[in-house]
Amino acid sequence: MKKGFTLVEILVVVLIIGILSSVALPNYQRSIEKTRATEAMNNIKAANDAVYAFAAERNKCPETFKKILITIPGDDTAGTMVAGKYFNYYLNAATSAPIPGTPCGGIVAERIGGDYVIWNPYATTDSGKRTLACMSDTKKGIGVCKSLGIYTETFHP
Repeated sequence: MKKGFTLVEILVVVLIIGILSSVALPNYQRSIEKTRATEAMNNIKAANDAVYAFAAERNKCPETFKKILITIPGDDTAGTMVAGKYFNYYLNAATSAPIPGTPCGGIVAERIGGDYVIWNPYATTDSGKRTLACMSDTKKGIGVCKSLGIYTETFHP
């Protein structure tokens, strides 16, 4: 008697692995995107705190990212924009939701590829709570914003 697997058995195993990965891959991709968005949220909060500290000390808004005491990972060639790996960050871009106690607009993070935009931890939600806000025109972006619990249908930077 020969030992080994038949072609049918191997095909069944490959088919089962394919089905399992087709179910798991979208969940994995959503998880990765949520992690990237959370990193952007942390960068926005830290940068806004640094802008607040700059404005409180000097009584004016910083003109460039190089003026604040935080480094957002990416290429800061434009001064008011940092091009990161997954997001572009814009300084003083959330002008309709200024950082409290300053005339400075908050930081806006735009997902490269245009799926969604996250801005300003000082935006006010319907419940009156101050938090980050996220807006998108795509189904994927709306899903990310909702998974973060900060989805809004209107863009107010």
